Amino acid sequence: MRSVLVASALVAAAAWGMLRQLPEGEAQASPHASRPREIESVAFDGDRLPVAALRDVLATHAGDVVNTATLEHDRATLRAALASRGYLRANVSPAQVTFDDDGGAFVTFAIAQGSEFHVRSVNVAGAPAKDAGVVTITAGEVASPVHIEEARQALATRLAARGKPATVTVQIATDDAASAVDVTLVASH
Repeated sequence: MRSVLVASALVAAAAWGMLRQLPEGEAQASPHASRPREIESVAFDGDRLPVAALRDVLATHAGDVVNTATLEHDRATLRAALASRGYLRANVSPAQVTFDDDGGAFVTFAIAQGSEFHVRSVNVAGAPAKDAGVVTITAGEVASPVHIEEARQALATRLAARGKPATVTVQIATDDAASAVDVTLVASH
């Protein structure tokens, strides 16, 4: 029995020595590392953010288990949501996850929203003016990739309905200094 206790003590000492030799970040592991990390909150760090709209697009919520793939997906989704509101140069940093002593996870996305871009000009090439009239984006409105895509589809649908099937592409010239975009829809037969 005594030899079992001595052997156990030696194994424990050897394990402790190995732990102390791990790289600094690994030796600092939380005592709760073996259980899943439940998210306590998800926050945004930035100025003038449309917080409610951003929360609506997240797949990560309080009560979920931390999942790095989902957090990266959320990062891309947040960028897309901001771009749809005209913030074409928005930067969403990777999620920062911190843990409390009980193993609870707190997620924060740092966001630099940048300037809101607006449409400076809209041109249609390769389609008659009466067909180009279905393009409803106008100068001065927020530059939304969603609205620009809707305009492209509307023009393609109109041309097809009039017996002139065409491929419609979008060319966008961005002027960062003016926070403006010039949109050209090109119909090619």
